[in-house]
This record gives sequence, structure tokens and C-alpha cells, in this order.
Amino acid sequence: VVVAVDRGTGRQPSRSEDLLFDRATGELVARAGYPTFSRGFKIRRWLRFAHTGEVYGVIGQTIAGITSLGVAVMVWTGLAMSWRRFFGSAGRT
Repeated sequence: VVVAVDRGTGRQPSRSEDLLFDRATGELVARAGYPTFSRGFKIRRWLRFAHTGEVYGVIGQTIAGITSLGVAVMVWTGLAMSWRRFFGSAGRT
């Protein structure tokens, strides 16, 4: 059984480690900290926090929120333009 332990604030991938326990005995078999993780795994951990805007705290989350709002506006305007194109021109020649 693998248990992920986060000793940071939830935004610090470098403060995490994985503990491997034997399923039958419950004994700690192995411990893998951030320095032992592969380069790809480290990058994935950092990208997860960058994707949600958590890397730079409140500023990063604000940027992510504004970006999400912009994407929602683009979807809305795209749907509105499609609606007008397909259903709004019925009376015109």
C-alpha cells in the first residue's frame, strides 16, 4: 500500500514523499522522497500546481481565474455567433 505524505502547504511538491507499506504486516517497506523521484515525475508534480495556478499563490490563482473567465466568454460568444448564423438568418434573403 502506498501512502502519499505532504509535509508542505499543499503547494510545495518538493515537500512530499511516498511511503510503501506491506499489506500483510503493515510494516514500512520503503520511503521515497522528492529527491529520489524521476525527473518526469517531478515535472508532472510541478505542472499540476502550475495548471491550477497554485505555484505563485494568490497571484497565480488570480491569473488562472481571469484566464478561465476569458475562456468562458469566448465559448459564450462562439455559441452566440453560431446561433445567429444558423437560426437568425431565416427571415433574411
